[in-house]
Amino acid sequence: MSADPKDEITEEIILEAVAALRAEEAALSPLGAAILAALHFGVANDTRTFSRKFGIAHALALREITALSGDLDLLTVIERNPRTQRTEIALSEQGLHLLSRATGTQ
Repeated sequence: MSADPKDEITEEIILEAVAALRAEEAALSPLGAAILAALHFGVANDTRTFSRKFGIAHALALREITALSGDLDLLTVIERNPRTQRTEIALSEQGLHLLSRATGTQ
């Protein structure tokens, strides 16, 4: 993210993206949409960072990425640390397409 304050991602921007994502994809939970938005805006690219920044239990983030990378196919698991369970994630092609539709970006 840029040091320029106008380029910083605010809570409002994240919440708008969550609402737009849920409007596009009815099967998406609020937590799932927040994970996708965090990836999209570069706020977090792993489950531990996401959990810390959003104040949720790591186990909830892990459970949600299982759904997002499974049937919904919106995420790709890059790497998982077997000791800490920190899981690095990335948007799949389908996830990128959903974000593009929801946010009007490319």
